[in-house]
Amino acid sequence: MVLQVLDEFKRKALKRANLTNEDVNIQIQERAAARAAREYTKSDNIRKKLASLGISLMDDPQGTTWRPCVRVEDVVR
Repeated sequence: MVLQVLDEFKRKALKRANLTNEDVNIQIQERAAARAAREYTKSDNIRKKLASLGISLMDDPQGTTWRPCVRVEDVVR
């Protein structure tokens, strides 16, 4: 049940951001490459861009995943 709700939130977040799951995964891969190359500004910019669209990146030892979040722009208003 919880996973179904999370999947629905993800689907809505992707629609609101006008992205696909593949688009987000590509951004995650680009961010990982930037981090590996020690391009931390680029890595941070990818995270910030996604956050502004309502996509929060979460890092753990197994890699990076994403979750829907309140868009950063909505919090600032």
